[in-house]
Amino acid sequence: MSADDHDLSDLERAVRDQLAAWGLLGTAEGAATMDIVHRLAHTEDLRPAAAAMLHAQLRTQLVDLRKLAPPADEKDGVSDLQNAYIGLRAVQ
Repeated sequence: MSADDHDLSDLERAVRDQLAAWGLLGTAEGAATMDIVHRLAHTEDLRPAAAAMLHAQLRTQLVDLRKLAPPADEKDGVSDLQNAYIGLRAVQ
């Protein structure tokens, strides 16, 4: 954890980590999303209507970014067995 991590809210940290996992943190869309999150986390005078609007924008951004994210690598016992079986068939 870097020194900057201590200045981040839980929401900022969670969104940043998700964008990094998707490989989208360094994109313009990722930066715009982090800007929304920063405004939500560090604006003490934010009116409820403005906060609601920012939350709606954040949700929309994350839904759109999830579509750009690479597919999750599914790891379970069945896929492991299938991969092992495919490997064994190649050896025959």
